[in-house]
Amino acid sequence: MKKLRFRWSLSSSKLLALTAFYFSVILNYPFYAKVLSIHPLTHTSADYFIYTMPLVIFVILNAAFQIIAIPVMHKIIMPCLIVISAAISYNTLFFDIYFNREMLQNVVQSNLAEGSRLITWTYLEWLLAFGFVPALLYCLTRVNYHHVVKEVLVRLSMILLSVLLFVGVAAFFYQDYSAFFRNNKSLTHLLVPSNFIGATINVIQDLRAANLPYVQLDLKASQAKTDQDRHVTVLIIGETTRAKNWGLNHYERQTTPLLAKRGEDVINFQHMTSCGTSTAVSVPCMFSSLDRKHFSNVQADHQDNLLDILQRAGIAIKWLNNNSDCKGVCKHIPYQNVTTLNLAEYCRNGECLDNILLTQVDQILDSTDKDTVLVLHTIGNHGPTYYERYTPEYRQFVPTCDTNQINRCSKQQLVNTYDNGILYVDQFIDQVISKLEQRQHLQSAVIYVSDHGESLGEKGVYLHAAPYVIAPTEQTHIPMIMWFSPRWKASQQVDLTCLRQKAKEEAYSHDHFFSTVFGLMQMSEESETYQQDMDILRRCRIR
Repeated sequence: MKKLRFRWSLSSSKLLALTAFYFSVILNYPFYAKVLSIHPLTHTSADYFIYTMPLVIFVILNAAFQIIAIPVMHKIIMPCLIVISAAISYNTLFFDIYFNREMLQNVVQSNLAEGSRLITWTYLEWLLAFGFVPALLYCLTRVNYHHVVKEVLVRLSMILLSVLLFVGVAAFFYQDYSAFFRNNKSLTHLLVPSNFIGATINVIQDLRAANLPYVQLDLKASQAKTDQDRHVTVLIIGETTRAKNWGLNHYERQTTPLLAKRGEDVINFQHMTSCGTSTAVSVPCMFSSLDRKHFSNVQADHQDNLLDILQRAGIAIKWLNNNSDCKGVCKHIPYQNVTTLNLAEYCRNGECLDNILLTQVDQILDSTDKDTVLVLHTIGNHGPTYYERYTPEYRQFVPTCDTNQINRCSKQQLVNTYDNGILYVDQFIDQVISKLEQRQHLQSAVIYVSDHGESLGEKGVYLHAAPYVIAPTEQTHIPMIMWFSPRWKASQQVDLTCLRQKAKEEAYSHDHFFSTVFGLMQMSEESETYQQDMDILRRCRIR
């Protein structure tokens, strides 16, 4: 009995052209869906350039594949591109995710527990059907190569044909394409595999820049305290909490009841915006002396941040982490990842509820007499498993979306679950404040600020990490609050009525974080990195 053998064979140029067709027609379907949502068909001549898009994408990919597909190596590279592109297409289609450098950084920096929350049966089925099966077919296809000269000539002819078709389309529709993509530049982040390849090149360039010399900033920075009290500031870095659902912002629901009960003791900033739409950007940015417009992860990683400068000035710094990591901010300071405690009361499947952070706070506050900055990096309301961010007693808004397939839940279910998570954030902040209230001898302060917001299905957009230039306000408008102890209020000459008014009316951003914390810790205003106009408190100091 003869063995069955897979005998499908194609020339290399035909296989690559077929692959380009698969990418252009199937894997880039989410791109076309987005294009049509921006430019609905009018059934007039204005639509003609839209009809040519699959052809343009095909000829560009075909030419590129004919050039880069080296014999043998392409049997590794192309299947990988197919699987990766299928994964990207799924997230683009169902969550409106744009894949760029920041998104790739998010993927690389996510831990196993965080990444596993994104895996669903639907996702695996999609990946199998549109990724692994086509990739396997590509691998099993026998490639018939010509002699070297003929192989080169055939590929050159395919490239030439692609170029001619591209030029032909450009001759008729250049102005249409130019105008459309000039107004919608971010759409290029939806095109596979170019978005992944471009993001990879950018990340590699960043890694190569890692050899840049490290720059210490503000070497002469020092405190200018006028009292002998111990100053303690707790910085709570929120995760994925948006201002729209924040109870103190006049949301239709009271999602922050405990903070609301504290009345005027809690100062709520209603018009706060983030530096980025992802943790990988926002957290390094807010601790950097660079503002959002000039921020670069590479540059920030090669110079001192806020915590480095404060530590060198003699202030005790500690970073408690209940997130994936500190995104490089804590590499020179004492750091503890509380998830490694693996306390059954708080932890499950590699992730922990934020209250696990509270188990370490007392010891840190009481372990030194030095002025202290304690950073609590929370997991907050990180999705898509919002239902895992709170305990049963905070499941007050029902029905909930108890799955990671959030696009299958109703809008109300999703919002209910997200709001329950904010209830848990509220009690966490309240408990931190209570711990400081118990230490009446301290001049203490709490700042809570979220790293970025979140989309909950508005206009078909979910999660976060959209390119900042097109990011919906749900992803950039974030909550921030401040609280000060009675001893701090009595000692520091700050007009809190003025501060409350400015918090209510004026717009602030992560750009203000650096100098505000700098001033809060009584650092000298002569410091090189301190900017008086970016210190929120200074505007209301009584002089």
